[in-house]
Amino acid sequence: MDSDRKVSKKVMKEEMDRKKLLRKYWRFIRPYRFVFMLIIVLGILQLAVPLIAPYITGIVLIDHVFEGEGSWTLEGAVLVLLIVFLFGVTMEFIRNYVTAKLGNRMVVDIRQKLYQHLQLLSPKFYDNKHVGGVVSRVLNDVNGAQNLVQGGVINIIVDLFVVFFAAAMLFVLDWRLALLALWILPMYYLTFTNLNVRIRFAWRSVHRQMERISAVLVERISGIKIVQAFNREKTEMKRYDKQAKQHFNYAMKAHILSNILGRITQSFNHIGTVIVWFVGGLFVMRGEFTVGGLVAFQAYLMQMYRPIQRFAEVNVTIQNSMANVERIFEVFDYDVDILNREDAKPLKHSNGELVFNNVSFVYQSERPIFKNRDKDGDPDIVEEFKADKKFFLVPPKIPPRGRPEIEGYEYEEYKALKNISFHAKPGEVIALVGSSGAGKSTLANLIPRFYDPDQGEILLDRVNIKNYDLYDLRKQIALVLQDNVLFSGTVYENIAYGRPEASKEEVIQAAKAANVHNFIMELKNNYDSILGERGMRLSGGQKQRVAIARALLKDPRILILDEATSALDAESEALVTAALEKLMENRTTIVIAHRLATVVRADQILVLERGEIVEHGTHKELLQLNGVYRNLYEKQLKAMKPDELENVHS
Repeated sequence: MDSDRKVSKKVMKEEMDRKKLLRKYWRFIRPYRFVFMLIIVLGILQLAVPLIAPYITGIVLIDHVFEGEGSWTLEGAVLVLLIVFLFGVTMEFIRNYVTAKLGNRMVVDIRQKLYQHLQLLSPKFYDNKHVGGVVSRVLNDVNGAQNLVQGGVINIIVDLFVVFFAAAMLFVLDWRLALLALWILPMYYLTFTNLNVRIRFAWRSVHRQMERISAVLVERISGIKIVQAFNREKTEMKRYDKQAKQHFNYAMKAHILSNILGRITQSFNHIGTVIVWFVGGLFVMRGEFTVGGLVAFQAYLMQMYRPIQRFAEVNVTIQNSMANVERIFEVFDYDVDILNREDAKPLKHSNGELVFNNVSFVYQSERPIFKNRDKDGDPDIVEEFKADKKFFLVPPKIPPRGRPEIEGYEYEEYKALKNISFHAKPGEVIALVGSSGAGKSTLANLIPRFYDPDQGEILLDRVNIKNYDLYDLRKQIALVLQDNVLFSGTVYENIAYGRPEASKEEVIQAAKAANVHNFIMELKNNYDSILGERGMRLSGGQKQRVAIARALLKDPRILILDEATSALDAESEALVTAALEKLMENRTTIVIAHRLATVVRADQILVLERGEIVEHGTHKELLQLNGVYRNLYEKQLKAMKPDELENVHS
């Protein structure tokens, strides 16, 4: 079955190893590789300070100048030291500037690509996702991912140069003390190996919990009226507090582990320093080493130990960033399933002839099965991610996209449409009638290719819609929904949204045709008046008319009206209906309505039940069948008002 193939495909993706994840990430940052090289070169030039300064202070100043055993003068040594310091400051300034510019440029680039990918994903992706969780990945995770390069990889590369050069100078000064100083490296290795995996899992828990918090916040804030109307503020606050507390605990665990790693490496540094002072002091007392040489050796030792200690801090950044990168590529790894064919045909003008040939569509909903819940089975809480062993001799392999909090997925499938066939001639009105869940909206969503049918074909002007350029196809289609989305911005911008190149006169004409111009002129700034988010400043009828004006301006050949007049008062419905009649003129129109008074004059009425067309005909023909449609019609007649009855019989 298709579902089995999809499940196996997802399992294969989740087995992607870390190297593959990094290769994917590298494709995004590859255009900046020359900037990376520049930053690394600047970092190496910056090494002049840590590599030359100890030699000048220890060997030149102490052994040569102060002891009077060399040709160096105090002025010459200090001048060289000053030049070295100024050079280092200049290199550090330039490096920090280039690094900051690179980081900010990467954030813009990755966020742009991620947002572009999200726009290309079909509604199938969003059907099973929380908006807040998606937004969290675009904003928070992209910011975190830039640190993998800006604050992680680049710093490690530069610090490795410091370690190697400092180690080389240690062996130049005294090979015995150098070998003694290196005892600490195996201890570093074991510490990193065992704490890395735990830090990685700790940050993974932090980010997963934040995603849950973001999802709940966006959902509840969007529905704040319902929350307040049902007096659920305290309950929602408790829910948020519980999630926030869990996030706090995970964040503290991550910081504690990071702090432990930092302090352990710091302790190793101090122990190594003390040992070298003791043994080196014995060498000096026996005349086997100079005082200046020991001072220089200790300075180079710090130059070697300090980057190793910084590895602990950088490692935290890398583990945190890797968790961000995982979550970003979880989105990128969703394939864009509605695509243009390579030989897609342009569609500049459509006649509006629409044909469904044996179209079937299976809707699949995806629900994760959480195994990591709290003792009450609360899906809002992510259980802590833990390593599977207490001690590691070699670094464990951490699956980058593995989601230990998800045991699997449940796929609920149902056949939303079964063998749908009909023929809409140009300019005809096709009404879809049936109970909730009958498949009316699903049928309409197939026309602009929000989804593709699993079987059968949809023809527009006798050509399969899959063969058309997707942009051109959707340019021929306009939607007016029950709850139309208006964006924050001006009234003018919302009407011109589908055709921003339209002239102001054309926008005004569309508003007049939609019976909304007079209302707009009553606003303080007329067409430049700012609407709130989702058009909250407007009534339902006003929003509908603005949406109709938007559709009129687009001048589509195919119009989809999905419950466009439901939930409106009588006055608003009259204005909206009049605007819709103008919009429907000479356009092939798909009308979805529960109220039969709005569909009686349709050229064809399709009666759907459980995804199938059970009756098909005109209003009069369907009444004569004495079937499902007549039953619906008679039930609604009893509930209609006199003016609605008049419309039905006219």
